[in-house]
Amino acid sequence: MKIKMKQYHGRFRLKFFENYYIFRKRLGKLWDRFVEKGHEKMTVMFIPHNERKIFNFQISKFTVTFFMLLFMVVLVTSSYAVIRHAAVKREEQRLLMTYEDIRSHLLRFEQLTNTISEQVEEMKPEVEELYELTAGSEDVTRIWDLEDMDSKDFEELRKLQHILPEEIYTIKDLQKDILCTTNTIKTVKNFVDVRSKVVRDTPSIVSNPGHITSLFGWRRSPFGHGRDFHSGIDIAAPPGTQIRATAPGTVVSAGWSGGYGWMIRIQHKYGFETLYGHCQRVNVNAGQVVRKGEVVGFVGQTGNATGNHCHYEIRLGNIPINPYPYMSRIW
Repeated sequence: MKIKMKQYHGRFRLKFFENYYIFRKRLGKLWDRFVEKGHEKMTVMFIPHNERKIFNFQISKFTVTFFMLLFMVVLVTSSYAVIRHAAVKREEQRLLMTYEDIRSHLLRFEQLTNTISEQVEEMKPEVEELYELTAGSEDVTRIWDLEDMDSKDFEELRKLQHILPEEIYTIKDLQKDILCTTNTIKTVKNFVDVRSKVVRDTPSIVSNPGHITSLFGWRRSPFGHGRDFHSGIDIAAPPGTQIRATAPGTVVSAGWSGGYGWMIRIQHKYGFETLYGHCQRVNVNAGQVVRKGEVVGFVGQTGNATGNHCHYEIRLGNIPINPYPYMSRIW
């Protein structure tokens, strides 16, 4: 078996080398013929019309072929360059139009940014005044100091200052101012929420419709006995006009009380008490819990009174105080 394999292998090698040798011979002949043809000379003659000396020269086919190939390469390259140049010009026109569009947007963006910046600057004094009113502090400049601002990000923007538009930094400052304004508004909201809760639980409305006939403080006595101190406000109204509680609380007493006539006394939060005197009749009982605005009595002329009115009195720590500031916003 091994002997047969060696015989086949030997025959294959012999056949292969024979074919290779024949191929090389043919290829060599073709190359020699090509070289022979290429070296053949061609005569080029220039014959003038005035029968002067004829100019001629000889050139090989190789040279002609070379120049033809060179011409084709130059032609193809030039065509490609022309086509490429036209494409580049079209792209340049498109980019130019895009640039003009972007530039117009940037200009509009710059105007809007400047407008917003001016509006924020105009708003700052109002925010500072609002903060001063609610916080009770005159140091309003510190509300614009924001320590939580991302300083690292801001420093990165500073490094790119030579390539980034100025509006980027304006927007960054606007972001800071808006965040500071938001924090201030939150502070004001917390104050208003607390204030609203206090207002809900303290006297803050008018006890009855009508007109004021006597204010809090020293006055000429209506009974002709010189001057006396008036510890409340008299609100004149037709008899039977409803008297309402000016704050939620608990009725301490509701009945006859000497010169006050029929009187209602209500205890409120934060040490406040309200008194409603000279009532025609009362509508509540001692120990009763009443809501703000609930009807507790009716205007009359009981006790020491010269006409139909409600003597409205506010006490803080059992000391009479002027009720007018607690109801002046209503008048």
